[in-house]
Amino acid sequence: MEIREITKGKDIWEFINFPKRLYKNCEHYVPPLDNSEYNTLTRHPALSFCELRMWMAYQDNEIVGRIAGIINHKCNELKQQKRIRFGWFDTIDDINVAKALIDKVEEWGREQMLTEICGPSRYSNMERQAMLVEGFDHTPSISADYNYEYYPKLIEQIGFEKEVDYIQYKVKVSKELPENFDRLADILSRKYKVRLRHLKNRDELKKCGLEFFHVLNQSYAKIFNFIPLTDEEIQWTIEEDFQVADTQLSSVLEDENGRIVGFAFCLPSLSQAFRKANGRLFPGGGWYYVVKALRKNKYVDMYLTGVLPEYMHTGIHVLYHKQLHENFIAKGYEYAFTAQQLETNVASHIWKKYETEPYFRRRCYRKDIDNAQCTMHN
Repeated sequence: MEIREITKGKDIWEFINFPKRLYKNCEHYVPPLDNSEYNTLTRHPALSFCELRMWMAYQDNEIVGRIAGIINHKCNELKQQKRIRFGWFDTIDDINVAKALIDKVEEWGREQMLTEICGPSRYSNMERQAMLVEGFDHTPSISADYNYEYYPKLIEQIGFEKEVDYIQYKVKVSKELPENFDRLADILSRKYKVRLRHLKNRDELKKCGLEFFHVLNQSYAKIFNFIPLTDEEIQWTIEEDFQVADTQLSSVLEDENGRIVGFAFCLPSLSQAFRKANGRLFPGGGWYYVVKALRKNKYVDMYLTGVLPEYMHTGIHVLYHKQLHENFIAKGYEYAFTAQQLETNVASHIWKKYETEPYFRRRCYRKDIDNAQCTMHN
């Protein structure tokens, strides 16, 4: 077995395409768009404060695994940590391959005098993170990774332990609102002097995007692994995600002065469309499957929801849940999939009002890097 570091464009494309071969016969794997992955690896604005290195494992000149190491200097400074992250981790079911890949990231961490390795993670919470540990017989949304059931077993054999778990729920869209939702929304609106902002079109949604994500920076401030997004990252996210945004699936809460205090952003499920596109919109017919999924769908993905910290325990999120539920019914959606939430997040209690089932559990792992080896190396 040979581990090679990846630096050239051709090799980066091999790095991106390896999971397609690994999951060729898996009915639940959803490949990301190739160009989006390439841009994320080579020109993402987070690379202004993150270092990224990539490796692939070969046996008999055939690729059998891949991994990336990420040092987020900004996060380490803000959270007073000495961490290196691993991400883009895929491997055949072989402990030797998995360990050799992880060892490369740890080796780099030792060289940089870091003391912990964690993952799977990328640059920030706005990127894919965590490893699937429950829900292997379901198909995830396009914003989350799928992995085989042997992945967590390999990682735990290498010595990693659970740091946090995320839960993602499948929610049945009932034909009627939960009892007293209308009355409760009216009471909360008057009590806290907040209201729903009417969005006329997608351009208006994009224009309020900067303020929208500044709210996210505040509302997510204390969440695990989160660091405030730069304006460049916010613009990147708007360009990536808002191109197919539907104002009826987006909800903005504002106070009496017009300041955004809460938000929700949803999209029709594109998982099956992305599976058929197999990483490419053009050339080919990938774009057709996406357009078709946007027009008619039984499933909707709830990507982002949040309120400012000062409104965290007021319950005003009921206002956008009410509006979204009404629009889900009007559009004929049968099920909604929540964004993954920390298992300790009390905001998830809202789902108790619905017919809900936990659908996925994903885990972020960590382990110490051997300081003795770090000292010897230096």
